[in-house]
Amino acid sequence: MSRPLVLLHGWGMNSHVWQPLLPTLAQHAQVTCIDLAGHGANSHLPLGTLAEAVEQLAPLIPQDAIIMGWSLGGLIAQGLAHALPDRVAALVLIASTPKFVAEGDWAHGVSPDLLALFGRSLQTDYLGTVKRFFALQFLSTKTDTRVVNALRDRIMEHPASIAALEQGLTILQTADFSQTPVTQPALWLLGRLDKLIPASLADALPEMGYKHIALLESAAHVPFVTHPELFMEHIETFLDAL
Repeated sequence: MSRPLVLLHGWGMNSHVWQPLLPTLAQHAQVTCIDLAGHGANSHLPLGTLAEAVEQLAPLIPQDAIIMGWSLGGLIAQGLAHALPDRVAALVLIASTPKFVAEGDWAHGVSPDLLALFGRSLQTDYLGTVKRFFALQFLSTKTDTRVVNALRDRIMEHPASIAALEQGLTILQTADFSQTPVTQPALWLLGRLDKLIPASLADALPEMGYKHIALLESAAHVPFVTHPELFMEHIETFLDAL
């Protein structure tokens, strides 16, 4: 019986982003893709605060689940791990972070100004903002533009609501697990070329007690799209170890 694996996508995206990976993942786990509230098929629902997002998702998390969260999905996955310690067995955190914004003693995040800029431009050019954010995630990687554009267009067929995008930005601005590491086994998969999550995070995580950290040298924010084989090698090793 394969383990339940729950996939949580990132800001402004939806579960279509996992599509290329699903056949491979299905060989190792029982996969459930969830559209976050306000995104994709659930665009009619409010995302709310981090606590509200966790509460909405809680009934969908099976016993002994591994949660794979990408970017914003990784922050929500950490929230679920704290809220459901008996149900969440492990985490896979892709291009994610305990704290998205660099402030105070925490240097391993984006500048608050960048997120504020996205918030302001959402009001004036919603589609352009989401497309720019998508492009930013692939910056510096050698990727087939046609593949990226096709994926973007599939995702944009089911756009997130503006309210959910604003609420998602607030979660990115405020969520903070830098002082409260999760206790379940967690694999962190980071890209050295990521423009959103600094590679320096890979050095900070061991100090927080995390043991499984992979920094992919030529990957940026979407390693499962740009480097699927390397990505799956790390996933398979981690799942086997569990």
